[in-house]
Amino acid sequence: MAEWISTKEAAKKYNLDESYIQLWVDMKAVTAYFKDGRNLVYDESLQGILKVREQGDNPVYVRILERFCIGRSETCITYAYLLGARDKELLLYKEAQSERDALRRMWLEQNDQMRDLAIELALEQDDCHQCWLKKLCLKVKKISKKIEKIKRRKKRRKANNSIK
Repeated sequence: MAEWISTKEAAKKYNLDESYIQLWVDMKAVTAYFKDGRNLVYDESLQGILKVREQGDNPVYVRILERFCIGRSETCITYAYLLGARDKELLLYKEAQSERDALRRMWLEQNDQMRDLAIELALEQDDCHQCWLKKLCLKVKKISKKIEKIKRRKKRRKANNSIK
């Protein structure tokens, strides 16, 4: 009568290394299930694979090995895809971080300029013609900075598209 035995018991019974039996379990070459923290194999199924193994390079055993290898390679392909997706996500994160840092630097610079302008305007309130000229110059500078920023973004996008 066939019974369910642990991989350790099967290794002792058939004088095999336990890793061979575990490999056959992983290959699904023997009927097995997991219970109470250990793999149990169906003894009759194990006897069948041992008979196939005794016959040498058997087409049945080769097909079992091929099926196992194909399953492993599909797992590797999936893993590689996930790693690629993670790398793309990290790249997007770094780009967003650098854009945030650039915007912060611009904000701080603009803040300093506004403070300096407020001080100058307070000191020279009686010269109105200089006041409106300064405002005009600041507006022109602000517009030119925005244009430069747009140009840098376009260059970055072109570079990113050429990488992909």
